[in-house]
Amino acid sequence: MKRNPILYGIIVVMIVEFLTGMATGFDLSVRLYYALAILLLAGWLWAKSSSEQMTAEVQRPKGPYTVGDSISETVILRSSGGTPKAWVEVEDETDLLGVQFKQVASLGLMVAFDRLEMSGTVSRRGEYTVGPLVARTADPFSMFPQEIQFGGYETVLVYPKIVDIPDFASPSIHLVGDNSRRQRARVLSTDVASVREYEPGDSLGRIHWLSTARTGELMVKQFDQGSSSDMWVLFDQHADSFAAIGDDTTDEMGATVAASVIDKYNQGFLPVGYAANGSQSLVAAPDRSAHQREQIMRHIAASKPVGDVTLLESLAELERDLGQNTSLVVITSSSDGPWVEALGGLARRGVRVSTVLINRGSYGGESNRDALDHLTATGVSTYPMARGDSIASALLSRLGGDQEGLRQASVRAHTDILETASVSSDTAGSSGATDNKDDKDGDE
Repeated sequence: MKRNPILYGIIVVMIVEFLTGMATGFDLSVRLYYALAILLLAGWLWAKSSSEQMTAEVQRPKGPYTVGDSISETVILRSSGGTPKAWVEVEDETDLLGVQFKQVASLGLMVAFDRLEMSGTVSRRGEYTVGPLVARTADPFSMFPQEIQFGGYETVLVYPKIVDIPDFASPSIHLVGDNSRRQRARVLSTDVASVREYEPGDSLGRIHWLSTARTGELMVKQFDQGSSSDMWVLFDQHADSFAAIGDDTTDEMGATVAASVIDKYNQGFLPVGYAANGSQSLVAAPDRSAHQREQIMRHIAASKPVGDVTLLESLAELERDLGQNTSLVVITSSSDGPWVEALGGLARRGVRVSTVLINRGSYGGESNRDALDHLTATGVSTYPMARGDSIASALLSRLGGDQEGLRQASVRAHTDILETASVSSDTAGSSGATDNKDDKDGDE
């Protein structure tokens, strides 16, 4: 009844007029009943003719897009005859946040088609659907509304926003040479380690023609990276770290930072690796190819902050790949925990650790100020960020990382070890003195 109130209203009037005419023999009631019946039949035929003679074409956006981009599409609605369609509501259904593809077209007796331009602005990263296209029309009295679907749906990927950031995390060297620790990379080197299948984005100059001729498929050379400096970006997407105020979330800010870091250093021809464990998990070894960047950006766009892998577990998984010439950027809004000491241990090993700590309290969540205090006390370079902050400005404001905290932490650890050894020595000495006294008493 909500969908067709006019139709049900007319049916009620027809029943009343029919009963009145049968009970009283009043001719006007019977005639009105027949007139309403003819109106219903004419309206039904009108609506069916309008819907059956209509076709539509839609040119949808392909993407991928970036947060803040304008997204638009074109719909061409055609009528091949039938009754006039003075009012046709056209909507391409979508779950894009803040975007609505919806307009009204008019196809009269002399109008064969109408072209509609619809657009909106994407406000949040993610993987969304657009479609199917729905056209809604009806008879002049809206007794029989018709809804026609055209085509299916398509997927649109929205990447996080990329901002220009300062160089805050470059590794100490950018060399390719020999090292006993061998890693596979697409970086040019004097040593070819193996071959693999061609991937989009690989240079044609790296094709290994002998292997290609032998296998019948394009094969490319894979080099040893040697002592080349790597960069790793670790994005924490654990469910407990998430906080949000409306559309502003810690995860959205973290995704913007991660995408910006990867874009900056990838354009600088630095091998960049990425690790995250959200609704989707990805560990991508350091590389600088277009294929690698596309893979990481797609993961950042699609993965949601619902992971159950803690930051400490993610660090343990990456530890074997973090060497002295490696730079590690950790993006998190976690509270204090063992992961802080783990980062301090990596920094003491020579890994250049940079932690982007998002203030969860500014997003309505539980404060993680304790993590900031612990990080700075440990000597790990920390860049605090709060809701509404400029990312570029925040990455210019470093706390800790002057090696003083690392030195103090090492001194504290060394002191603890000496104290433990001293206590053990005193305990052993006391135990030995007691034994000697017991032996003397026994002799006496």
